[in-house]
Amino acid sequence: MERPTRGSQMKDYSRAVVLESYETGPEIQECPILPPTGRTILVEVEAATVCGTDVHISEGTFDQLARLPLIMGHEGTGKVIELGSKEIYDSQGARISEGDRLVWSHNWCGRCYGCAIAKQPTLCENTMGYGWGPFEGVLNGTFSEYAHIVEDSRVLKVPNGIDPALASSATCALRTVMHAFGRMNPIRFSDTVVVLGAGPVGLYAAAASMKAGAYQTILIGAPASRLEITSTWDLSSRIDIDSTDPEDRIDEVLQLTNGKGADVVIECAGPPAAFTEGLNMLRKGGQMMVVGQAHGEKVPVDTTALKVRQTTIHTSLSADISHYYDALKFLESFAETLQLDRIVASPRYTLANARDALDAMKNGSEMKPVITPKEKA
Repeated sequence: MERPTRGSQMKDYSRAVVLESYETGPEIQECPILPPTGRTILVEVEAATVCGTDVHISEGTFDQLARLPLIMGHEGTGKVIELGSKEIYDSQGARISEGDRLVWSHNWCGRCYGCAIAKQPTLCENTMGYGWGPFEGVLNGTFSEYAHIVEDSRVLKVPNGIDPALASSATCALRTVMHAFGRMNPIRFSDTVVVLGAGPVGLYAAAASMKAGAYQTILIGAPASRLEITSTWDLSSRIDIDSTDPEDRIDEVLQLTNGKGADVVIECAGPPAAFTEGLNMLRKGGQMMVVGQAHGEKVPVDTTALKVRQTTIHTSLSADISHYYDALKFLESFAETLQLDRIVASPRYTLANARDALDAMKNGSEMKPVITPKEKA
């Protein structure tokens, strides 16, 4: 099958947010659009949501992992503009055609120990992460008018009726939650689940806990505006950390569980203190899932207490394409009833004010900033 001739309406350059140095920060550049070859796909980015990781990358917090220069952005949805020379199918076996709306996973190699033996692609030793660089001709970030989905990436068509911005948020926050739930022991109907953190990951975790059938779901986080997004949800309690201290929060969890503590704690907050607080809310024999820790700091742990209390601690990182699939199915089932579009209800940002979007994510003024690359300032 021959690659179709590039249409006259196709641009030669894509405006993109490029990070060349931490001193100058992200800047708009015009990047050449290479024609896709093989099973590479060229998409027009419809929506790119901003993640806290993008903030950390732009500030150099992850300088040992990120490779400059890079095109920023790892969350996004895109409409297929051009295909390489070979037939391409998504992970459900559906053939990809021009005009399809897609989401895509990081590029796991499929050959290393993590991929092939451990069957955990998120432990891949040779991954190419979108938004992590380096930019060497392939448009491998979503803060860009156009993006390449490279050959070994896994893709899925976005179901009709799912807003592009909401689908974009599923490509990080929600798929992360789907992976975490898959690694935990299943939630039982009698379980009390505490979710620490009211960012996008925390809100999706609380929603997933409810829909998994937990007896009680308790959401702990801040600011109050984020907790208010869940006002129509059937949560047992919402605890604002801006108006409580750790002892108050632990006491409330104990009161809600007749003094025994939570069966499950899902840490989605990030600060190391959240890990310690979560352990202190957990019942004997309970399980804790660590999703949010990203500060690289150490906390003291009483290993004897962990043993005596028979505490189970799980951790989870990122996701593979199966979790993207679960995330899209979750949106199909519950986006309307839970009003999940409120998570991406921020004003839309253009590429020109991408720095403002990063600032909004950093200071918490927006839940999930959305960049629409084709819009002009």
